[in-house]
Amino acid sequence: MIFLFLLLVPAVWGCMPGYEAERDRLREHLGIEWVPKGLAKSGWSSKAIRHPSDLNCDFSNPEKCRWKNMEDDKNMDSRDFYLFEKIDYTEFPALRVGPGPTKVQQGDKMIFTGDKKREEQHSIFYSSPINCQNSTGNLTFTYWVYNSARVEVVLLEDDGKGGYKMVYDEEDRPYLNCGTIQLNTECHAEIPPRDKPFRLGIRAYGISTTDGSFVMIDNILYSASLCKVGIDVGDNFKTTPLETGAFGKPIETSSQLSCDNFDSNCRWRSGGEAKTTWRRTSSALSSDLLLNATGTSTRPKGAYAVLYVEQGTPKNNVDILRSDPINCQSLTENELTFRFWEFGQIELEACAVDLMFKDIECLPIPRASSPANVNLTFRKATKNFMITIRIKHFNADFDNMVLLDDIAYRATLCTDALSVFDIGQSFVSTPMLSLLLNRNVEKSQDLSCDFSKRASSCLWGMLNQADDATEIAENTWSVGHGPLNEEKLYSLTGISEGPQGEFGVARFETGGTAILLSEVIRCALDNVHVQFRLWTTGSAEVKICLVEESSPSLLDCQSAESGDVVVDLQKIRRPFRVAFQAESTDQGMVLIDDIIVTGQICPPTAAKQFSSKTFRPTADIPDPNVCRLLSCDFHLGHACLYEPSKIPSSAVHGINGEKLTAFLTRNKRVFILESPQFRLNTVARLHFDYKLEGDANLFICNDSGTKELESCFKVEGRNGNDYIELLASDTKVYLITRLSETGKSGSLEVSHLQLTDISDQVIC
Repeated sequence: MIFLFLLLVPAVWGCMPGYEAERDRLREHLGIEWVPKGLAKSGWSSKAIRHPSDLNCDFSNPEKCRWKNMEDDKNMDSRDFYLFEKIDYTEFPALRVGPGPTKVQQGDKMIFTGDKKREEQHSIFYSSPINCQNSTGNLTFTYWVYNSARVEVVLLEDDGKGGYKMVYDEEDRPYLNCGTIQLNTECHAEIPPRDKPFRLGIRAYGISTTDGSFVMIDNILYSASLCKVGIDVGDNFKTTPLETGAFGKPIETSSQLSCDNFDSNCRWRSGGEAKTTWRRTSSALSSDLLLNATGTSTRPKGAYAVLYVEQGTPKNNVDILRSDPINCQSLTENELTFRFWEFGQIELEACAVDLMFKDIECLPIPRASSPANVNLTFRKATKNFMITIRIKHFNADFDNMVLLDDIAYRATLCTDALSVFDIGQSFVSTPMLSLLLNRNVEKSQDLSCDFSKRASSCLWGMLNQADDATEIAENTWSVGHGPLNEEKLYSLTGISEGPQGEFGVARFETGGTAILLSEVIRCALDNVHVQFRLWTTGSAEVKICLVEESSPSLLDCQSAESGDVVVDLQKIRRPFRVAFQAESTDQGMVLIDDIIVTGQICPPTAAKQFSSKTFRPTADIPDPNVCRLLSCDFHLGHACLYEPSKIPSSAVHGINGEKLTAFLTRNKRVFILESPQFRLNTVARLHFDYKLEGDANLFICNDSGTKELESCFKVEGRNGNDYIELLASDTKVYLITRLSETGKSGSLEVSHLQLTDISDQVIC
């Protein structure tokens, strides 16, 4: 009698006002509660199932169940099933509700249908399609009925009019064993083999009493041998979305299109908006499957890309695999290689397409190549294109699958350097205007150098060409100018950002060594660091070394890698130099920029505490850089950095036999040879050889920092060697020859200009 109230149907699925009491009794006597909209979503699909287990359902996740209620417009039933949940431990009354178990776990879910009308009511819950069944299948489920309600299993076929019809042929109908007396009895149906598509239906009927009757269903299980519409990749075959590092940014080197793991380093991606997309997997396929498909058991290694095309999929729903764009490449050479495995009846092609996916060139991929390496060359694609791998044709009557692995691309991009020296057409180098200058290093920051103005203000330089120490370095440093082609630089060095402005360069055509030395540092006291930016190409490399002041030997060398480099110096209690030693076994180049030295060093006034025996103060030594500016031997008919002043009545001159000769006449009475501008650090002497003939006289003049032609003196002799003493404030020197007031003609020969210190010691 307690169940006479249970089948007020609106109380079950309508939750309409006025039926709250009936719902309370359902909760009280059965311990079940309606789940609103519990079956609103399901995994039912018009596509045929691929595995029998696809139809298993315990309603814990009803949205994944491949079953649903029969639609109202099919006119095949009068009621729907609804989802209920067991909310407490109340047992079902064994003699009234069965034959399913009386004890149901709290949280379990099941579907429920019923009514309390006299007219016959029935409900159909039916499956996704089954294309065909090779052998007898088995469908089982747990069920409970109350009063007159009963359950059966039916087979449904398409009726050709958009609906379904039940199969009534005796030989095709399921054999049913749905006991109603014994407790814990399942409903078991044997499904005969079928060679055409059908659907399974669980039909509740006999709901026709005013006392109320109902049916509850749970734990649907289906087993059978299905016809093979899918490729048997195994139960453990799992795929994930193909999430790579491809975001549409053009590649910088062709090697960036190499891909063997399809991870964040891969520059390939599923390319369009098609529903069937490329995915990633590392699942192992069976040797039998591989052997049957390709004739070999060779399998992809690690992670690889997979495209699975289900039966009946339209071609326009199958996606492509595409690379990131290639801005520009040479036609001289390119090669795309990859390996693939093909399952089914499928044809692939690789295409170069423009950025709007318009074909430029397509190359077929021979099926016989699987799974060996495929090698393809594009002969028409040069600018702004992508490479795609796509399905050209497939048999839609079956499932098809393609695996792809070990993609590699080799090409000469327009931004690739053609040699270890190719860093752009704008790159030029000029001689460095700095030698070893023997200037004082007051503080560590004095050694900082950005190579501006051809490094003329840097306290760094190459070894003196007159020094025996040049035996350890046969190449020279120069100053480079840009701007550089950053793409080419990246292809050579792996560093995208190049030096700015001027920078140091060591170039090696056939290998060798080039050394750049600092001025003498009296000692390193605390936290001395040498920082710089470095780029190397070819076989070139760089070491940072310490050099004894009195010896050319390189000590305590540390190798430096390209990039931002920081070298820490230990405390050193004697004078030393820092050396950049660039060396190469073959062709190569070293670029260095932005040298910054920090930390505490000994100032020159403290030098005597730590001086070597060979140390002498540098304050009295003229700047060797000025020596280079002012010294000249007129070799090869050139006046070095001196220039004849262009004034009215200037005499004719010429250079021959390493001598400059000026010819004076009444109309050309004056000749002025003007030095470049310089800046001395101490007193020095400029020596010269000369010869005067006829009525010519010679005067030596200089400019100071504040006065032009501040002082001149007349050279009294007519032939020999003389000098002018230059002060630290002098900025220019002039050699002026002119005729005497009554003179008619004359000449001057001058040669071998040489700067020395006040002891006449040559300093360059």
